[in-house]
Amino acid sequence: MGILNHLFGSIESLAREAKADEEAILKNWTEYIASVKHKRIILEKLRKGEYLQKDLQKLKEVLDLELVDISGEEKEEEELIEDLEKIEQSKKIKRIRRLEQCLGYAETRYEYAYRFLEQLHSILKDEIHIAEKLVEGSKNSDKLIAHIRSQVVLEIGIIRKIAKRETFVNLFLVLAKGEHIIRQFDSVEKRIFKSLQKIMYSDSEEGITHKWIAEVLDKIEDKFRELEAEGILGMHSDVDFELVNRPEFVDLVKTIIRDIRARKVSEQMINVFVHIFREWYNHERD
Repeated sequence: MGILNHLFGSIESLAREAKADEEAILKNWTEYIASVKHKRIILEKLRKGEYLQKDLQKLKEVLDLELVDISGEEKEEEELIEDLEKIEQSKKIKRIRRLEQCLGYAETRYEYAYRFLEQLHSILKDEIHIAEKLVEGSKNSDKLIAHIRSQVVLEIGIIRKIAKRETFVNLFLVLAKGEHIIRQFDSVEKRIFKSLQKIMYSDSEEGITHKWIAEVLDKIEDKFRELEAEGILGMHSDVDFELVNRPEFVDLVKTIIRDIRARKVSEQMINVFVHIFREWYNHERD
């Protein structure tokens, strides 16, 4: 089973992977990075329509690495194409750029390294599925070739972003070996998440949750000035992202909800609100 499959599987699955040899994990990562060059050469032939069946088979072999395994995961061609077309390429690229902005923040660096790897995992799985359909002789080969080329563009974007971070491989190792587990929501938090997410993305702007959001947005500038005066933050183009991903942001969220709601709010509610707000602020807002 692939290393990334373990990482995004169950805690038990990750615990088994934690016993893996660090040298072996690094070897697999290095082989993966080297494979991208070969993949681009093959894709250039596909783009020009000069490929043969052996080129498709070679593409499938290049994708057959230790990072990802799709065995037992069936996907119909129509479903695959529909999934690939759900989100515009420009939005995917924007998400990768914002993920990079979050990598440098101590409070969330492991979480966003995890998210980068999650994106990579999804891209590689799609590439393998596409390659399999092409080898089988798809009737939509032109469309699938266009999609796999788009996936590789995203993949290269990710590799270039993480290559700028010398510490990324260390983050990857720590996550892959199970030395740092990305905390998942418990059953209560999952219920809160569904409820808050529904409210936050609704058309209505009434209610305590929307007031909470509005107050947090309104007070971000004041919080920055406070931290700037204390010498904790300095002015730069991404300072708002830095603040939202720092532990002081959690303190801001807690202070605001205490001011606008008489009844005490649970730590679980705080955790979920911070998670959803960061997701929106880091990736989805204009």
